Amino acid sequence: FVYLFCRNRLLFCILNICKEILSYLPKVVGIDIVELALWAKENTLTLDNQENNNQEGRETSVATQTERKVTAKVTVENDLVSQAKDEEEDMEALLDTYVMGIGEADAFSERLKQELVALEAANVYQLLESEPLIEEVLQGIDAASATIDDMDEWLRIFNLKLRHMREDISSIESRNNGLEMQSVNNKGLVEELEKLLERLRIPQEFAASLTGGSFEESRMLKNVEACEWLTGAIRCLEVPNLDPSYVNMRAVREKRAELEKLKITFVKRASEFLRNYFSSLVDFMISDKSYFSQRGQLKRPDHADLRYKCRTYARLLQHLKSLDKSCLGPLRKAYCQSLNLLLRREAREFANELRASTKAPKNPAVWLEGSNNAGQNGSSADTSTVSDAYSKMLTIFIPLLVDESSFFAHFMCFEVPALVPAGAPNVNKRRSGANDPDDDDLSL
Repeated sequence: FVYLFCRNRLLFCILNICKEILSYLPKVVGIDIVELALWAKENTLTLDNQENNNQEGRETSVATQTERKVTAKVTVENDLVSQAKDEEEDMEALLDTYVMGIGEADAFSERLKQELVALEAANVYQLLESEPLIEEVLQGIDAASATIDDMDEWLRIFNLKLRHMREDISSIESRNNGLEMQSVNNKGLVEELEKLLERLRIPQEFAASLTGGSFEESRMLKNVEACEWLTGAIRCLEVPNLDPSYVNMRAVREKRAELEKLKITFVKRASEFLRNYFSSLVDFMISDKSYFSQRGQLKRPDHADLRYKCRTYARLLQHLKSLDKSCLGPLRKAYCQSLNLLLRREAREFANELRASTKAPKNPAVWLEGSNNAGQNGSSADTSTVSDAYSKMLTIFIPLLVDESSFFAHFMCFEVPALVPAGAPNVNKRRSGANDPDDDDLSL
């Protein structure tokens, strides 16, 4: 009931506004006009009373406006009632028409057909009248259809382009992954090459020492460092210390050949220097008479100065052995020849002085007997017997030769076996090999 009341009141207010502005009531569809008119007639007084109660105490102009509104509402009510009456009259006339012809079925049917034809003609006329509108609608539909077709074509093109773009993106991602992997591999390769180049690099100071450096005592430390580097560089390019995949590389082969050339050059220069050094050192000692026995003074041979000067080049000989073991043979031979000249000169000078201070018997048989029975016969106070002189010479030179042999063995880097008692099995000899040429020089 409340909903119906609110609806009718809203419609009544709308109709009132239309009447006020348009001066006529619009046609209402879907609403019972009679019912709305009756509701307006019943509720107009109540609405007027509510408005008058709400507007008490206001000015006279406000009251005048209220009276105008009430007048307008009454007019709307009358219009609704008249409109409802007109609709009732039309309906009654239509019903009277059908009631009048209800007895004649054929006539009624014919009339309905005529009305149907008339309605169809009216519809056809309306259609003919609306043909331009229909054409416009059809044109709009055609344009919309063409637009839809264009959109569908564009969508197919975009879909194709997007598919190509996806393929391109996938290809780019694949190439990027390959490039990233290649970049990582190149970085690792560069690091390995840098390490290899560091091995292959020859320092300028070492190259200068190996090819043209001096062998003076003040520069021996640099020469030894150059030898150590050369030995290490050659070992680094050998298979145990180098990856087998790098052995056949051209750069490695060229660098190995260059190192071999440096080694050969240095070994040749060092060997030549040492041979000349041994010869010049012995010649200097031979030329200096203070090293030998002089008239009236026997002097024990002293090789301390010789050994001290030779020890300066001991490490050089060790590196020469590690670089080229075959170069030690000529050096050993040159050292022995020079030392042999010095020992022969010392022995000759010592023997000459010893001979000058010894008187031998005129009878050779007595001299021989005196050599066997020196303790029984004795000798004079101012001379020595031959046996004492010979014994004295052996006592001095045999330890000297033993010391020289030991120094020669260590200085010339021989693999010296341990001394064993006579008759004991030589274990070191069997271990080192009976055919080792280095051991044959020390078969003591």
